[in-house]
Amino acid sequence: MGLSLGPVLTRQEIEKIHSLSLDILERVGIDYKTPQALEVLENFGCPVDYSRNWASLPKDVVEWALQQTPRVIKLLARDPERDVVLNGRRPHHTTDSQGTQVIDIETGKQHGSTAKDLEKGFLFADALDRIEIVNVMVAASDIPQHLRNLHHFATAFNQTSKHVRSGVHHAGEVPFLVELVKAVTGEEDFRPIFSAVDCTISPLMHDGPMTEACIALAKLNVPIMVYPMPLAGGTSPVTGSGTILLHNIEFLSGLVLFQLVNPGTPIIYGTGASQLDMQTGRYGGSPDGHIMRLGLVEIARFYNLPVNLGGLSTRSRTLDAQYGSEAITQGLLAYLAGVDEIYSMGLLGDAQILSFEKMVLDNHLAHLLESICKPLNVDDSHLQADLIEQVGIGGHYLKMPETRNFTRQEYIPMWPPANQSVNDIAHEQALQIYYHHQPPPLPEKADQKIAEILAEADALLQ
Repeated sequence: MGLSLGPVLTRQEIEKIHSLSLDILERVGIDYKTPQALEVLENFGCPVDYSRNWASLPKDVVEWALQQTPRVIKLLARDPERDVVLNGRRPHHTTDSQGTQVIDIETGKQHGSTAKDLEKGFLFADALDRIEIVNVMVAASDIPQHLRNLHHFATAFNQTSKHVRSGVHHAGEVPFLVELVKAVTGEEDFRPIFSAVDCTISPLMHDGPMTEACIALAKLNVPIMVYPMPLAGGTSPVTGSGTILLHNIEFLSGLVLFQLVNPGTPIIYGTGASQLDMQTGRYGGSPDGHIMRLGLVEIARFYNLPVNLGGLSTRSRTLDAQYGSEAITQGLLAYLAGVDEIYSMGLLGDAQILSFEKMVLDNHLAHLLESICKPLNVDDSHLQADLIEQVGIGGHYLKMPETRNFTRQEYIPMWPPANQSVNDIAHEQALQIYYHHQPPPLPEKADQKIAEILAEADALLQ
């Protein structure tokens, strides 16, 4: 076992939050913003009101849905060697998402993100070994709005063979996504090489078009991360425990719906709760927000579900001491909490500015965190009691063959190397990726199929 944090919530407190969640889901209910959700829920005996898109979720339905949800999830990739298994044994890093700006790697100037920037971001995600789940980092602002999300997915499938994740905005995108996946995998049958994010709307609502898309994706067994984002003091109670309760209610409302659509749909517990800064009106940033999200991790464990937690993020707009402090603090907390996914790498400025150098440095930090948190081996060969006896008092170990052998097998070099600047290293490594890394090849004629699919979507989705 590795290191672990002490509990934020006791078992009794978690059970109380669960009990209150069930009570509020049944008595207060949820506004799903779409009759499609109500039809699913009504078929399973849930009280609904179509005039206000409202549904009540009885306790027994919620408990049943929790029993259907798998603990172990395999996130499939275009390259099966890059599949990710979420089983609680180690964290898997994701890229950041939803940015709008990019720092040019050659000039250092900042500009609005474009399709070309996103293409390079995906290329970096493919090249960096600790990134295993690839979110859409920034928006391709030069692509028409009606086609933009599908273009994001198509670019991701083209530039990386890792698992891809993003929100799906409406159900009309789903058939085109299915065809894109078939084109890039070269397979006749659909294989879900991406997962979707379902963001609730606090308090106690869902986004109608996104919910309809996730209903369609659940039927295809696409993994869904239900990601409430309540803002303490704004869209949720100002107290940490009150926000945890509201967050959990919203999460369960998504889980129940998707399990009723397709029992066994893979669901990931997203921990997007944050706070409204009462002095500035800014989003997030308070230290007690970390404790709030760690409490949500413990609730996910209570439900025996895979869980995603933020880490390596920063409010800083540059690669400075603030970035290092915030990224390593959040990343270390996530490792010690034993989460399945650590979100996220690559963006500066409250997840708004893509920095290729930050992607490189985050990758180094991920290696560092793994080294810090890995369990210590105490078998006989590592304890070396016989060697201690052999060297005896006042000797040294530098010339011993065990020293040479274990150094070759397990030595972790100092990073950064002596007398070298971290930022200079990151810039040089980023340039190497930028100019030399090649995306994994697609099947024959896949490029042509992708272009045809996007052209059809362009015509039909306007």
